[in-house]
Amino acid sequence: VGSGAYRKMTDFGTHFWGEKNNGFAVLYHNMKHGQISTKELAEFVRERAAVEEAYSKAMCKLSKVACNSSQIGTFAPMWDLFRISSDKLALCHLELTKKLNDLIKEINRYGEEQVRMHRKTKEEVSGTLEAVQNVHSMT
Repeated sequence: VGSGAYRKMTDFGTHFWGEKNNGFAVLYHNMKHGQISTKELAEFVRERAAVEEAYSKAMCKLSKVACNSSQIGTFAPMWDLFRISSDKLALCHLELTKKLNDLIKEINRYGEEQVRMHRKTKEEVSGTLEAVQNVHSMT
């Protein structure tokens, strides 16, 4: 390790605790906030999936309208084109809905792992938390 890297490590060690020894609290807060952020992300993706599903259903409905329309005359090829494109678009959005639902499951698994790690870390650093609180009470 070069002297520059060593200097950075000592700078980190010197400055980690920050002003008024708040470094630990900042890290702990960020860890807790990560769980909140994960829940917010899952909720956003859930809402997005609902929008995509509704759009897919609306396109299916439009496809049926195109199917039931007059298939004779000069507009017949256009009705066929609208039906086919509406069906394909509905399928694309339905597939996206499925992928978003899979993503929600992955996000939820990640969130569960975050909770487990937070609990484990909380237990492991309880002595540090107590020491930091003692330092705060002395200052």
